[in-house]
Amino acid sequence: MLNNSTFDYKPHLKSAYIDPIRTVTVIDDEYPTIDDLILSSKDDFSQENIYRLKEIIDISRSEEYNWLLDVYNGKEQKVQEGTVSNRLYHSDLLILDYHLDGEDSGYCKKSIDIIKNLSENRHFNIVAVHTKGYDGQKGSVNEVLIDIITSLQKRPTISILNEKIKSKVDDSLDEWEIDEPGIRDDLVNSISTIDLLSLIHKYDSDLCSGNFQNETLDVFYDIYGRKPDSINIQKPLILKWIISEKLERYADQFNDKTSKFFDWGINNDCNWIKTEDLFITVLGKKDTPISEIPNQLLEALSNSKPHPHKLILSKLRSEIESNGSYAASNILNKKFLQAAWLKELLENKDEHAIKTAAWQAVTKLWEELAYEIKVGLDQFTINLVRELKKIDSPLDYFIDKSTLDDELEQIKHANCFSCSKKITSHHLVTGHVLKFKNNHWLCLTPMCDLVPGQKNGNNLLPVTLVKMYDAKVALINTRQNMQKELNLDSLPPINDDEAIRQILNYSTQNNLLFIQPELDGKIQILSFTVGLDGKANPKAMDCYIENQGIFSEENTITLKYAEPTNNEMNVTSVEAKIVAELRYEYALNLLGRLGVSKSRVGLDFIN
Repeated sequence: MLNNSTFDYKPHLKSAYIDPIRTVTVIDDEYPTIDDLILSSKDDFSQENIYRLKEIIDISRSEEYNWLLDVYNGKEQKVQEGTVSNRLYHSDLLILDYHLDGEDSGYCKKSIDIIKNLSENRHFNIVAVHTKGYDGQKGSVNEVLIDIITSLQKRPTISILNEKIKSKVDDSLDEWEIDEPGIRDDLVNSISTIDLLSLIHKYDSDLCSGNFQNETLDVFYDIYGRKPDSINIQKPLILKWIISEKLERYADQFNDKTSKFFDWGINNDCNWIKTEDLFITVLGKKDTPISEIPNQLLEALSNSKPHPHKLILSKLRSEIESNGSYAASNILNKKFLQAAWLKELLENKDEHAIKTAAWQAVTKLWEELAYEIKVGLDQFTINLVRELKKIDSPLDYFIDKSTLDDELEQIKHANCFSCSKKITSHHLVTGHVLKFKNNHWLCLTPMCDLVPGQKNGNNLLPVTLVKMYDAKVALINTRQNMQKELNLDSLPPINDDEAIRQILNYSTQNNLLFIQPELDGKIQILSFTVGLDGKANPKAMDCYIENQGIFSEENTITLKYAEPTNNEMNVTSVEAKIVAELRYEYALNLLGRLGVSKSRVGLDFIN
């Protein structure tokens, strides 16, 4: 078996990310554009830059890549306004010169604005920042890398020092300066900015805890070890001062918020930055000839270790772009099926019904499309899995340790996906989970009885709700019953993790619901009966819903039900919120269980 360090991810990355590239955009103030060649002489540009552009053209036109190429010089109005990213919507790869203002030093707001705009649009962009660095020297790209990193994240809280602490550190350093002049500069220079940003990114506030150790800080530790005994200042406090001093120069560059799924890394000469919709690597023009850009992109992608499912999803997008038209034709040629679906879509009259019908139509078409592109995607996935199985520990390679170690959360999320889904309809349906008065209730009225408008003139619709129980409460009830049956004085106490383990042992007994309310985001486990073992009968309640079950944009609905008070029946009206929707097959199964409970026989039986 291969170990993780020798595993070659690049062939699969090439298939998922590089091969699908069709269009390339270059933005570089040193390259002539088509407009320049029409309006002026190419003698205005150096032969070196013209040769470099010709190299890009040759690579783009080669059989291996076959890319469509567009070139900007950074002087276009859209670039000046920072809105060029709108035009890059159809570009799969951007080769961006960092200094678009003709200068090879300093922060370039024009390029940073392009990158920030790309990180916020919904089209996935791959960007190779091709630069001479700040000073034009070979390999000098770290400054550019730092500019991009700081522009895509909020200023780290750990780098903000209040005046009281800053004053205390300054007083101590003034004392230290007497014995060791220049100690401030030595401390600030004890770690590079890029290494410091990397430590903050990985460890955040843990970096300044008393027990933190990392070889990157060895020079700082050595300097701190020289501190005179008379100076009483703790190591974490000085480190925090260093962080504040080094990042203060970037105070105006940091963003108001960190980009979604922001991550970055650096490994020797390879670097990468990624957000939700953006992947960047910074390459030196002196280090990386144009012909090597695709290979360097692959190297950066490989170092970022994208999840295998991300490759599959990227390949899915590629298959849709490549074969989507052919697949769509095959789907539309099923004329009788399409006629039936269109008829269903058009027969709805009100906006709420149209919204639900539209989603149902999209779901059906998406299912058909998935089958049409299945072959290419299947083969890619099979090849990927075969390669992954050759390495010692593929899970360790792609999944961080904290996620991998938390098996309980993995089981909860997997079960939640199998059991429930996002709310898809505009009215109450079988399997909706409602919450009111701090309790969860499951709608188990047959779907055919919940169609709005079938009972014209009646605003109220009768429904059957079944009370759900918090799984931890149901576990307590089950343990108490077990204690009574075994005639035990008590059962051993259990902690929260053990409680979840015991609850999950009942996962396959058709009694648990796993839901994830959209606003909360946490997985909630509910029991269909008062105990986890499912021996008790479900607690059902008949009530009425207003507006024929059509709920508001906030997913709220009004319920009415009767409850006895002092030998009188009072009608209670309450607002309920639909918080989850079970998958229909799961809801149907529980509906069957409720039916068995309601239709049980044996009133005259004896035992």
